[in-house]
Amino acid sequence: MAVVRVYNLGYDPETRIGELLHTTTVRHAFGMIRREVADPVELTMLGDRIVPTALELTRELSGAWVEGAGQRSVGFSYRAVHERDHWSCGYCGRSVSKSPAREALLATVDHILPSSRGGLSSWTNLVSACKECNNRKADRTPEEAGMPLRVDPYDPALAYRVGGFVERLPVLVPA
Repeated sequence: MAVVRVYNLGYDPETRIGELLHTTTVRHAFGMIRREVADPVELTMLGDRIVPTALELTRELSGAWVEGAGQRSVGFSYRAVHERDHWSCGYCGRSVSKSPAREALLATVDHILPSSRGGLSSWTNLVSACKECNNRKADRTPEEAGMPLRVDPYDPALAYRVGGFVERLPVLVPA
């Protein structure tokens, strides 16, 4: 999974000097560009697509990470995990279903660090998974199973303020 660096306003791509705020995924970077939260300042080829490798915020960061910045906290449930992940498997990317008629794609929730190894049922340790991928991963980490995550699980209540509005960001899972 490609990593995109996010810099505060004032980043100089020629000297590569600026305040690195965090890293994110290419998918989330495109969302930040679409919402005009950030502009691409470095690009590269990824397969046959041009993707950003560095973004600069369009407004200076005016606060630090805060929990529930201006929002109510999001109630935790397995259904809420599926909603956060847009009802897509975090391993293969296919749509998961609530219908037993689509058995292989039946929606399950997978512990990234298995609960048998101390993994908790938390926003950052759970991901939507189709039954097929969940069974294939079994009681292993994604690395052990050779099944990299296509998403970065995050707590929807974590946010930061950019200018006058709140932007949600994924919490990156340590590699």
